[in-house]
Amino acid sequence: MARILVTRPIEEARQTAQALVRLGHEPLVEPMLEIVFGGDALPAGRFDALIVTSGNALAAVHQRPEFHGLTATPLIAVGRRTGAAARAMGFMDVEIFGRDVASLIAHVRQAWREPHRALYLAGADRTGDLVETLGAMGHRIELAVVYRAHQAMGFRPEVAAALSGGEIDGVLHYSARTAEAFIACAGGAEAVAQLPVRHLCLSRKVAEVMSATRAAEVVFPERPEEDALLALI
Repeated sequence: MARILVTRPIEEARQTAQALVRLGHEPLVEPMLEIVFGGDALPAGRFDALIVTSGNALAAVHQRPEFHGLTATPLIAVGRRTGAAARAMGFMDVEIFGRDVASLIAHVRQAWREPHRALYLAGADRTGDLVETLGAMGHRIELAVVYRAHQAMGFRPEVAAALSGGEIDGVLHYSARTAEAFIACAGGAEAVAQLPVRHLCLSRKVAEVMSATRAAEVVFPERPEEDALLALI
């Protein structure tokens, strides 16, 4: 059994903690980001597709009055968990891309032969420019920012003590943003390099953030999916 620090936002962290328990590990949840719902009103009209790259975006609009008008729209999701959440919320036509935004873009390039109007539900902080990339293909992508992620200011004392005391076997990093927040909370790259802990990163991009600290052990799976990540423990 390993003791694993989970740094995801709280709702996602709870799901990961449950998965860790099922695998026989002990999770310790310390969110590096707080998700705050709110932001843009959803544009009116009919869309050919809805694009969602994070389950937080779906949760952010689920209680809005206009949400139910969207569930008949074909939805493209990044990640199996995001796709499963969409189906649970009533979406009938869901395509799931388990790897990353790049695989979604590759699909659109092949599948959307005619110009599409799509609604992209997203957070305020995004990597890459999905709107510009798909727009260059002739599609009209309307962005609605529906949540923001606020960075943690520090570790709880018991978490800081467990990290420095070698009482945590591994830290799960799911995004570059949470990895950067972890580094800041730890006191910077030099402090991270001194921690006696493995850093388990969802993707190569996240691992690059942690490797830049010269941490002793940084690993990532061949597939950027949670089951592959947890298999590294």
